[in-house]
Amino acid sequence: MEADRLHAEVVRKYTEHINPYLAKLMNFAGFGVEVKGEGCYLFDQDGRRYLDCLGGYGVFSLGHRHPRVVQAVRDQLDSLPLSGKTFFSQRQADLAERLSQVSP
Repeated sequence: MEADRLHAEVVRKYTEHINPYLAKLMNFAGFGVEVKGEGCYLFDQDGRRYLDCLGGYGVFSLGHRHPRVVQAVRDQLDSLPLSGKTFFSQRQADLAERLSQVSP
């Protein structure tokens, strides 16, 4: 989709379905539509690059699409994309043990 049309469509949807006042403010301030994240950068619909100082509020502390994180996700998807609650989960047990070691 062409960049200007994409921006207009996203602003319209924000206005109609999310928060019209936020949409008006963000549009006035010149915010674009984030379309890609790579390392410590976000890219908008026009391909402009921005340093992501928020890092997804901590979610992307290693950057967007960090190769080791991407590989870990792929490995997990290949083995068990979502753990059911009917069986025990070794990963959940390992994580709980590790968290208890580093938490007060």
